[in-house]
Amino acid sequence: MIPPSSRRNSKDFMPVSVSSADPAFSAQPDRPWIESEALEERLAASSADEAHKTFARDLARDGLAIMDLGSTLTELCDEISRQTEHYFRNGVTRVHDAWRRSDAIRMIATHPEILSRLELAYGRKPFPFQSLNFLRGSQQDIHSDTLHFHAEPAGFMCGVWLALEDVTPGSGPLAYYPGSHRLPEMTMAAAGAAPGTTTPGNYNTLYGPAVLRQLDAAGLTPVHATLRKGQVAVWAANLAHGGSPILDPESTRRSLVLHYYFDDCVYFTPMLSRPDRQARRLPANIATGGWTWPRRAGRRVAVPLKQLAAALYYRLSRHTPTY
Repeated sequence: MIPPSSRRNSKDFMPVSVSSADPAFSAQPDRPWIESEALEERLAASSADEAHKTFARDLARDGLAIMDLGSTLTELCDEISRQTEHYFRNGVTRVHDAWRRSDAIRMIATHPEILSRLELAYGRKPFPFQSLNFLRGSQQDIHSDTLHFHAEPAGFMCGVWLALEDVTPGSGPLAYYPGSHRLPEMTMAAAGAAPGTTTPGNYNTLYGPAVLRQLDAAGLTPVHATLRKGQVAVWAANLAHGGSPILDPESTRRSLVLHYYFDDCVYFTPMLSRPDRQARRLPANIATGGWTWPRRAGRRVAVPLKQLAAALYYRLSRHTPTY
């Protein structure tokens, strides 16, 4: 259980402001610092400790970095598992946005250490907008998040993966390709789909094979992330990753995935976009329980009425998580 002194209501989950007086945070970059030639200059100007700087360098080099935040996180893992256990019935293995009913998920999503490391690595303030809970390995095809979650300027999105239990080789660990975040983004058009014709069918037949061909041509090979309970993996938006096959059918791989955007960006879904229409998003903000309006250079941009209506509905209803 979370100690009473550590419990917080959803209204208490406000964004954490970090390093506001740090000279390295004096201006928002147009590219994430981990993709910039000026990263070392920024790190040298920062007052962040060496663990934070090492995290940023690892993320810049490999596209994935692992952080270990100590034993307090293992206790939070147990609480997340307890608060979400009832969802995993009747064959359910994946739950979408359980943060709406779980204070433990909101606590990890707004953990000051995670937020401060992301802000150092990217140069803008992050906010978590989505959670996914898994009982078993996803066995998801190799992909990058840029097709599903993107931002303008590009690159201001990342994934965070928390191991709620020790990951074993047979439980379908996360597979990723170090360095693949530096490859050109694989779009549906690049994979061979005509503009505006994306369907689940041609996504499966075109996109996955195109990603694997790109990785093979670049000479990149996968690594398996067998994290210990309480360890956190962070990956860049364009990193190629997925779920490896489950070799032990009796195994579980309880985990929490969080997706983060960053302030003052336009958020959209490339997979659903067309050359003449950007499929913009109005992402939730787990820290506030509301949402974050997309902006370009500080000014709001329009979002579809459907997105606004959905955001209002979720805000008013605290909608039950989906599967």
